[in-house]
Amino acid sequence: MMEVLFFTLVFVCFYGYVGYPALLFVVTRFTSRYQSIPQSTEDGPTVSILVAAYNEEDYISTKIDSLLSQTYPEDKFDVWVLSDGSSDKTGDIVKGYNNPRIRLLDLPRGGKATALNAGVKASSNDIVVFSDADNEWTQDTLMRLISPFTMKTVGAVSGHLSIRKTSKHLGMGDRLYRQYEAFIRNCETKLGNAVSADGGIFAIRRELFDEIPQDVTDDFYISTGAIVKGTSLIYQGSAIAYDDGVDKAKNQMRRRIRVTVRGMTSLWRRKQLFNPLRYGIYSLCLLSHKLIRRFVPFFALLLLPVNALLIGQGEIYNALFAVQLAFYIGAVAGLLDGGKRLPKIFSMAGFLLLSSAGLGFGIIQFIKGKRFTFWSPEQNR
Repeated sequence: MMEVLFFTLVFVCFYGYVGYPALLFVVTRFTSRYQSIPQSTEDGPTVSILVAAYNEEDYISTKIDSLLSQTYPEDKFDVWVLSDGSSDKTGDIVKGYNNPRIRLLDLPRGGKATALNAGVKASSNDIVVFSDADNEWTQDTLMRLISPFTMKTVGAVSGHLSIRKTSKHLGMGDRLYRQYEAFIRNCETKLGNAVSADGGIFAIRRELFDEIPQDVTDDFYISTGAIVKGTSLIYQGSAIAYDDGVDKAKNQMRRRIRVTVRGMTSLWRRKQLFNPLRYGIYSLCLLSHKLIRRFVPFFALLLLPVNALLIGQGEIYNALFAVQLAFYIGAVAGLLDGGKRLPKIFSMAGFLLLSSAGLGFGIIQFIKGKRFTFWSPEQNR
């Protein structure tokens, strides 16, 4: 009985992080709905770019400058900075541009969802783009993000948030995690739909937008509106935004807990998407990508004591217990070292342990009824 439990736990942990991506890779070698995604367009739709901002005076100029440098036709897009009760110079900096394409919506503090809902209502162009205030675009980012909309079946498009190679500690984990997610989303797109968009940069047709509840992850809730309404959500990896990684363990943990609580709330509000009779293979991908993986930390935590009870009953049990023990010791050492002396692999182990712990605590808080309605970006950097 203990052996059955052991192998069940090993299978779930393996499937959550390795098996599902491997399965996607194999399946997409034989089938692909989107073999070629347009990278540019000469006659694209009109676009409104929404940037929610709360006290972003240190980042907003760089953000706006990168948006104004886009190769997409100037007469086809505008930028809306949604100041969510900012108390710093964010609003003054935006007003200083004195550019008719740069609009400021100065709102009372109401949370990111309230700001985005207001921005969608205030803007009017065909495609609505959502992007964070602290990431920077390349000159062709908007063109590449919007070009897939020339395909009528596409309702939403996710870009790729790339972490700059400046971090020497936990931010490296951020960078590799984004690459890992990019691989999965690319494979999911070949099957018909990415499971969700990257919150740093994504777009949706205006008519598919659903008003955002206060307590969800806006990227998942908005982007899956395309799937609910029968269109596709695809990943366009060439539409790149650059951001900095998070090196501080406290901020990594805080962010992971908040994202997990809001992510689980989003899944609950979109629970109809788990119906495979209606949404087909997307439902199975959603189950694997967003639910099974989030529960892996609980299975991994149980695996260690179960494995300990099986020591001496076979080489596989002894070897796997040694691997687990080495991982936990190395991860703790990496977190304590802070990327100062130990090799990078210790920081990577620390990132994985911290992320897993954040997932676990986030799910527990979700079950206990905890919800997040406000966001303070400076606490997660």
